[in-house]
Amino acid sequence: MSAALEAGGIGLTVFDIRRAQLRLSAYLSRPLKVYSSDAGAIGEAFNAHALTSEAKTLEQRVEALEAWRRTLPTDLDQRDERTRTRLETAFQSDLTATRQSLRDQLDGMREYVAGSKQSFWGMYRGPIALLIGVLVGTAANFVALG
Repeated sequence: MSAALEAGGIGLTVFDIRRAQLRLSAYLSRPLKVYSSDAGAIGEAFNAHALTSEAKTLEQRVEALEAWRRTLPTDLDQRDERTRTRLETAFQSDLTATRQSLRDQLDGMREYVAGSKQSFWGMYRGPIALLIGVLVGTAANFVALG
């Protein structure tokens, strides 16, 4: 009787260990979701020069240059603001993508750990059967000696 309990306990323990290995292997080989940001779609192309079909006189060119010089501080301030806005948008987009990727991995880990929750008897049935087998065998040896 004790040998059957011990063998059964060892068999159940080996079965539980193998099942845990298969679950871990399935968890580790699951596809990972990596979310990309849309920061690359924000870039803009700027044309540095404008082409006109009409020839301008020197005075017109000087006047255009002076008008450009007058608006330069405002344009630079606006450029700084546009750059800051683009960078903030890109950073927020990257942060959101990273948060989604980490949340997906954490959810997968929670599912793995929650899936391993079993009843006390379900987790320790093999070692308990082994212990009972050892105790029965020890008791039988004491009875045989006595």
